[in-house]
Amino acid sequence: MSTLVIADAREIYLAGLEWVLREAGHSIVADCQRAIDVPVHVERHRPDIVIVGANIADRETADLCLQVKAANSATRSIIILQPSGRFDVKQIQLLDADGLLLDGVSRHYLVECVNAVGAGEKWSDPNILQHILMPRLLRGSQQLTAREMEIARLVSQGLRNKAIARQLHLSEGTVKMHLHHVYEKLDLGGRAELALLAIGNDARSPLRNGMA
Repeated sequence: MSTLVIADAREIYLAGLEWVLREAGHSIVADCQRAIDVPVHVERHRPDIVIVGANIADRETADLCLQVKAANSATRSIIILQPSGRFDVKQIQLLDADGLLLDGVSRHYLVECVNAVGAGEKWSDPNILQHILMPRLLRGSQQLTAREMEIARLVSQGLRNKAIARQLHLSEGTVKMHLHHVYEKLDLGGRAELALLAIGNDARSPLRNGMA
């Protein structure tokens, strides 16, 4: 089990996080209501993981994981995103977190994320995908076809174009054409961003396979 520092501005939410994590067998070595206090606790207690509820729009949030690493390079970071509005894949990449959860996360996902990050894996809440993509997918002109969704899902699992073509009995050129349409419709910069989004059902794949 992991030692944890947790931070959230909402006192009741913070208490809930602490209760769930203790019930799961983890040890809370410090808690605080200000993200700015996290690096101090990390330096003092040298926890395995920090969990911080943070608004992705705040400039301090983007630097928080770097500050945690500076305080103790072995400490891993989980961010619970508190979106004040829309956020995109580029903002998520800038966080450089080991785990990502969406505000209102279920107890199951919270514990699974902490367990995975504690084991050295990367983990991302699949609900983040829906939060990012749904505004785009609801616009009729940007709906992905069934084939495009299938290819995007295989990319998120780390498959290269040749393997996708072989699995779907398509030419590589056809796979590339479908991917080009996916990038255009979802306003993505390329394969790495698509892999980060992890279109599919594997909650651990967005970050683990992000650079496949």
